[in-house]
Amino acid sequence: MTKWTSALITSFMLALNATAAPLPQPEGPVILSITGNIQNTQDGKTARLDLAQLEALKSNTFTLQTRWSDSTHSYHGPLLSAILNYVGAKGDHFRLTALNEYSIEFERHYMETYEPILALSEDEKPLSIREKGPLWLILPHHKFPELNAEQHTGRMIWQLSQIEIE
Repeated sequence: MTKWTSALITSFMLALNATAAPLPQPEGPVILSITGNIQNTQDGKTARLDLAQLEALKSNTFTLQTRWSDSTHSYHGPLLSAILNYVGAKGDHFRLTALNEYSIEFERHYMETYEPILALSEDEKPLSIREKGPLWLILPHHKFPELNAEQHTGRMIWQLSQIEIE
């Protein structure tokens, strides 16, 4: 192999590494799998995230009452935008799917406007599958009254397990 060919291959490999980064393997059970138009994965196709990886991302707490509860609760979890930045999401269309295969869709501008979280806990207690966990997309309807409309509350998907990005 000539020096020129070797330099070209090295440059190409460096360019690939600059745009895509391998994610660390999850050490605990996988809570969320992300596929589609993403750059950072463990295997070139899917980003699999466990609790520790999700807890390490930028998060927020919303204190609000949902239509499924009789009182106000505090929900804490990573920002959806932080998760998508972590995996290098490049697409603008998102499909979120629950364990029971219920799914919702929305565009990037929706996420950027409302900054939802993927709640891992309610009142500082981890969300179990029975209690809408382990991840529940929570919209900040306490900040944006328009989010109280049915079209938005129907997007508050619980038992979230997969995100596909187009």
